[in-house]
Amino acid sequence: MGSLSRAWSTARLGVDFALLRKDRPFILGLAVTDRCNLRCRHCRVWRDHGPHMPFADVESTLRRFHARGSRLLYLEGGEPYLWREGRLRLADVVWLARDIGYLRVHVCTNGTLPITAPADFTWVSADGLHDTHYALRGSGLDEVLDNARRCPTRKAVVFTVNAINREEIRPFLELVRDAVPGVPVLFQFHTPYYGVDELLLDAGSRNAAVDSLQECRRAGLPVMNSTPGLERLRPGHGSGPCGLWYVADSDGEYRCCRALGDPAVCDHCGYSAREEIRLVRDFNPRALASMARCL
Repeated sequence: MGSLSRAWSTARLGVDFALLRKDRPFILGLAVTDRCNLRCRHCRVWRDHGPHMPFADVESTLRRFHARGSRLLYLEGGEPYLWREGRLRLADVVWLARDIGYLRVHVCTNGTLPITAPADFTWVSADGLHDTHYALRGSGLDEVLDNARRCPTRKAVVFTVNAINREEIRPFLELVRDAVPGVPVLFQFHTPYYGVDELLLDAGSRNAAVDSLQECRRAGLPVMNSTPGLERLRPGHGSGPCGLWYVADSDGEYRCCRALGDPAVCDHCGYSAREEIRLVRDFNPRALASMARCL
């Protein structure tokens, strides 16, 4: 895509998304594999042990959603850096998406493997201080932060708050500030995709966590969430499922998320990006400033 064509597509995206408020899947999350090298307590995707999505299916899915209006792509898994087909690797998927016309390509990774794909932005998951992160994910935090530090793209850390790590919000932010200077942290809340479990925060604890995050923002710590976005993460304040983004995998496509329709998931949804995206569509200045950090 040439520079003029890209500029025109970007302008059209902005008009359709924010001014005309069209109802279409602007964002696609593509799970290129359900395989993972970790066994996180909050996730069961790795148990599927299914094959990687074939490159031909990756291409057809990308083209199908591009035709429907998707212009922003998130490559996810499983662990997307495990994806391969012959000599093809994740970088080839990134280049393919750009050739098709996706304007921004993001990669979501657990950070245990070298981050080498030429994405526009990389999201690296880390869920607490060293012992807590290991207990939840089974990987070393130093390795994850080192790979994040070496990552050549713009990046952010993603921290999912749960009943085990909720007291580590401030010390984790201080650690990231010192270990990976200039890298923000996007906070989400544990969502019970597999049923209500011991990781789910009760209403009081979730409110307390939001209070802590707001205090950390005011203290200048690297919280990526906007102030109004955090307020929408309080119990009962979420905006509900949305058709602005879809998720696709080897089994099909899903509006909003792969668990849509489960009342427990929707009632306790902790997906903070949903709120930030909707606030951006409403021209909220604080959300716009937050979103600008990942463009």
